[in-house]
Amino acid sequence: MFWSCTEEENTPIIVATEDLIYVGSEGIRATGRIISNQELTATEHGFLIATDQNFSSPSRILLGEKSGPGRFIGELSGLNIETPYFIRAFAEINGESIVGDILEFQTLSPVVESSFPTFGRPGQQVTILGRNLPTSAKVFFGTQEAQILKNTFESRLIVQIPAAAGEISVPLKVQVDEKVIEIGTFEYQSGKYTKVSEFPGSQRVYETVSFFFDNQFLIGLGQIKNGNLYPSFQSYNPSNTAWTEIDFPGNPRNAAFAAGGFVGGGAVEVDRDVFVYDRSFWKKTASGFEQLNDIPFNSRESLALEFEGKLYVIGGRENFNQVRMYDPVSATWTTRNPSPIPITSESSHFVYQGKVYVVTTGGVIYEFNPSAQTWVLKTNYPGDAGLGVSPMSVVLGDKAYIGLFRRSSEMWELDLNTFTWKIKNNYTGFPQSITVGSFVWNGQIYLLRGPDVSVFGDNIPFELYRFEPEAI
Repeated sequence: MFWSCTEEENTPIIVATEDLIYVGSEGIRATGRIISNQELTATEHGFLIATDQNFSSPSRILLGEKSGPGRFIGELSGLNIETPYFIRAFAEINGESIVGDILEFQTLSPVVESSFPTFGRPGQQVTILGRNLPTSAKVFFGTQEAQILKNTFESRLIVQIPAAAGEISVPLKVQVDEKVIEIGTFEYQSGKYTKVSEFPGSQRVYETVSFFFDNQFLIGLGQIKNGNLYPSFQSYNPSNTAWTEIDFPGNPRNAAFAAGGFVGGGAVEVDRDVFVYDRSFWKKTASGFEQLNDIPFNSRESLALEFEGKLYVIGGRENFNQVRMYDPVSATWTTRNPSPIPITSESSHFVYQGKVYVVTTGGVIYEFNPSAQTWVLKTNYPGDAGLGVSPMSVVLGDKAYIGLFRRSSEMWELDLNTFTWKIKNNYTGFPQSITVGSFVWNGQIYLLRGPDVSVFGDNIPFELYRFEPEAI
């Protein structure tokens, strides 16, 4: 019996460019393979990438030394977006460079599909959804670059809202390479508070009344903390920022009502829950105060408002639902239909397009039609109502600005066309404050705030602020 052995021939070494397993806007991942039936060592292997088929100035993916045949994977970033490229695998074996077939591909276009929210303040986060958003992507709020906190699968960016550059509404943009994608408009939360003055003296006065008359803001009467009744008024002139004390010829009192230059009612507590009522009634004139006929009812902490030349006195501690109307032409009082809810001077109001809107201490807003004597629940305040006392409410254009309840720093904007709410920036003054008065002058909102009566210390002033809703 005879035996023979045939020695296997070595086949040529082949380098194959197998597949592109990922193509993005700025990067790729590719697979290659060294094919051989013999043991070998590649001193270098990887991929060549170029924008021309001649690979005149290629980028290289270098994977280093490789022992033996087999598959390999390479990755490259930093390519140009939306650009045609050519790729081929290579290996350096026995001093010879062996290359694979050429594959052609094109990097993708970055795409932005949506972003949310479209309203916020610096430091909050915005999510941007899209495709092919590489790690080199940049996000701009107007001219301000945002910090990208997270990039998930090049399809979801979490960014931190940067500081505003002075504009409320800015374009939100994503930039990849030289391509800029404008997503839409982002609106910064706004509202700027500027301290313009302090209530004269160091006294803290509570249970005051205030009203705007002849382009001046008047506040007075009430109780000095740990002291006597405050007997006069202070008048603030916003045109020259000066305060002037105005004598009041009537008796000092707490919890009076005032609106449209009328001042009346109130009481003095002579013992615990024992009150002496004051029914005197006054009208502010250019030269002082004119005394009118006494009011025909007791009033303590009633809400007063002027509407179409008539004075309305609503609720109060003596009758929470009573509505009375004073006609200055006939100098008569009439009783109107009662309110469906208890109301005191701890509520507030504003007037818009022939309707009165009352903001209750709980933040419920009722629409009151004085002509029809009807009340309709309109909306609810969405913010922090603090301790539920003394909200501020004023109208500027077709927006109402409501908030700053007792010990709350929140302010909200109510669109009176759609009755939708938008939060404004928080009040920047002393946080444990109450609002004791507000007014609109020359298209600007002013508010007077002071420390809550329970706050210890006499050196915390009542401060007058100008509030600019659209400033930041």
